[in-house]
Amino acid sequence: MVSPPRRALVEELARHDRLLEVGVGDRPGVARSLAERGRDVVAIDVAVGERTLAAAGETEASTVTGSLRAVEADVLGLAEAAGGGVDPDLRETVGDPDAVYACNLPAELQRPTVALAERLDAACLFTTLGFEEPTVPVRRRSLAGTTVYVARGGSAGSGSPGTGRGR
Repeated sequence: MVSPPRRALVEELARHDRLLEVGVGDRPGVARSLAERGRDVVAIDVAVGERTLAAAGETEASTVTGSLRAVEADVLGLAEAAGGGVDPDLRETVGDPDAVYACNLPAELQRPTVALAERLDAACLFTTLGFEEPTVPVRRRSLAGTTVYVARGGSAGSGSPGTGRGR
């Protein structure tokens, strides 16, 4: 179950078909909600939590039309790997997302998250810890109970009018 602000975030993110969540930890609510809406989600963290692993397993074993895959990976390493461009190992780890997103993204991970989105030519959206301002150029979007920061792109996916991927 997700809170009302997170439901609004899910609505915004569900405009994308394939998503990458950075820093999922042990909070799979948004990723699972997206999978339940038929989206394919890869959720990464340096330490994927038990609840996230369980949610990924449940989406495999249920009638959920989307997917949730949990992967232990470091956004810093992924953003810097191979000095730019997208290598096959990166695609194997994170797939081919339309959007990279994060919930409660701390300031020190904002630049690497945007860099990863750029490498993947994907939109990049995130929320902050609340007391921090973004450290990267963004557009602000007010949703019910939360602010989403859009660092790259906007709406994309089958549910939105042709805004395309990336920028």
